[in-house]
Amino acid sequence: MEGVKNILENEAGIVARAKNDDAAFEILYDFYFPRIYGYVFKRLGNREASEDILSATFLKAFINIKNYQSRGFSFGAWLYRIATNNLMDHYRRQKPGAEVELEEEVAGEISADDPAAAVERKQERQAIEKVLNQLPARYREIIQLRFFAELEIEEIASALKISKTHASVLIHRALKSFKNKYQE
Repeated sequence: MEGVKNILENEAGIVARAKNDDAAFEILYDFYFPRIYGYVFKRLGNREASEDILSATFLKAFINIKNYQSRGFSFGAWLYRIATNNLMDHYRRQKPGAEVELEEEVAGEISADDPAAAVERKQERQAIEKVLNQLPARYREIIQLRFFAELEIEEIASALKISKTHASVLIHRALKSFKNKYQE
């Protein structure tokens, strides 16, 4: 955890170095890769498509890092915004009404020691997926950024190019809508 703290404390310096030093960009890549991959994979549930989007995200970041400016938000928020834009492009290319399905590994390992618990987890995950797929795209997106990617309100606002207040309102409305549909 100490390494994570150091990266976050020194992120601005690492980003400044990364504008001219590929090794510094590699530090950022190594730190954010699993986080961005997890976010994208949880949205798509498809390893190959997730890897394509992840590659495109880091390629865009690498090419455009010289133009990156903090503006009070982390480099990570900028990466999540790029990933979100790439996801939206991906969804636009898909056939309308296509649903998101998560692969088994998303929910964790299915335990042979407790098959009843594994079945229960699988059913719960399927119920959550079903409800998420019923929500408007904007609500799905905000829930996934907040709870799957574990972004703070400020980072979500930056990633979606909205105010912090608007992000908070969207989260509240999305959760209310999710709860109502889940209880049906």
